[in-house]
Amino acid sequence: MEHFISISTKRGIYAPKAKKVVFEKIFPLLCEEKIASEEKQNSILIFNGYSSVLGSYRRLESEINRFSTIFLDVDNTQMNQNIIQEFKQEYRDFEFFLYETFSSTKEHPKFRAIILLDDELNWNKSAKKAIFNLFRKYADEKASWFFSPTKNKLGTVHHNEGKLYPASKLKEKIEEEERRERMKRTNQIIKQFQINTWMKNNNIEKKLSWRNLPSVKHCLDGLVVGERDSSINSACYALLKNGYKDFIHEFLSEVSCDSSILSKFAKRYR
Repeated sequence: MEHFISISTKRGIYAPKAKKVVFEKIFPLLCEEKIASEEKQNSILIFNGYSSVLGSYRRLESEINRFSTIFLDVDNTQMNQNIIQEFKQEYRDFEFFLYETFSSTKEHPKFRAIILLDDELNWNKSAKKAIFNLFRKYADEKASWFFSPTKNKLGTVHHNEGKLYPASKLKEKIEEEERRERMKRTNQIIKQFQINTWMKNNNIEKKLSWRNLPSVKHCLDGLVVGERDSSINSACYALLKNGYKDFIHEFLSEVSCDSSILSKFAKRYR
């Protein structure tokens, strides 16, 4: 079984385009001295997912729809000096590739691991979360595109031969994430419905929206002598016409104007 990944078409973190390639063919090339970069910023970026419909696409996760490998970015925030050996031991039965990152040291080892699956799966946000949760002990949740191995770490590239990692195990986690996401969306819909119902029952929507009538906003923004009567009358009429009769007195109480003028309209629209 061939495994596909995405690779940037140019070097560097700002490379805009990517394409689908065969992992087994491209990764050995990325580990060659003549291709590896001195600095990680000038390395080639790779990603575990790919587009099954486009040959070339934007280097964005939104362009990806399939994956058959698991990429793990292990920054080792716990400063475990034995973390690489522990990973190799824990996943010794499976096929994976591993290499230390540019800034990895003996005191603070950091590495990237690529685990090969025995089947392809759909790529989405749930898949990304599932990978993190399944490999929580090692994975960095925010990791996305990986820098290919740099020259100073080519000696750390390690290929562990073994069986392909069961995609079914990851699929179970993905389905759990999807159920959790569906439940979250359902709860959001229910909560919004409850808010809307409460607003409707308490006339909140009208309390908030009557102020947006143009003639009302004009009055509340401030009136000058000579336009007060006509402007206030237009605003009161607009409130009445649009079903906001109950808010006319609240409107009048907020208008900056002589009390004698306001009381006249208060009596007219009581």
